Amino acid sequence: MDKNEKTSYETNPVEGPEDAICAFVEAYDVLQDSEPPIADELKTAMYRPVTPHDYDTPPISLYEIGVVYVPDGVEGRYGLNLPKLKTALQQRESDVRALFVQDDGILPHLCDILTAFLEEPYEDEYIHTVALRFLNECRRLIAMWE
Repeated sequence: MDKNEKTSYETNPVEGPEDAICAFVEAYDVLQDSEPPIADELKTAMYRPVTPHDYDTPPISLYEIGVVYVPDGVEGRYGLNLPKLKTALQQRESDVRALFVQDDGILPHLCDILTAFLEEPYEDEYIHTVALRFLNECRRLIAMWE
């Protein structure tokens, strides 16, 4: 991707949670491709399962909703199993919401990491730009479920 090129989701509106999750994954992959110094912190936040509050359900992770890590040489990317994502959103929407937005969910952790990173001066403007774009996708997904 060209340094100034925007992801398709940045140039098009999202229609619902499925599109917002796709945009989130695409923005994450673009950021990870740029090898930011916070890459390991971001991976840790992404991989962790979350136990939904107020429910008697097992923990849920990105894998359970069809967002899977696909190793590709040294660097990997996330792939989307869209039928599995659609099913999860239809059958377990409250659990999916919890995975992303409850207090110990993925997005609050990612937003904390990204905000701290963006507050510090960083020499590589491109990494700073794609980190901000990913933070914006995180915020859009949060806003969708609030």
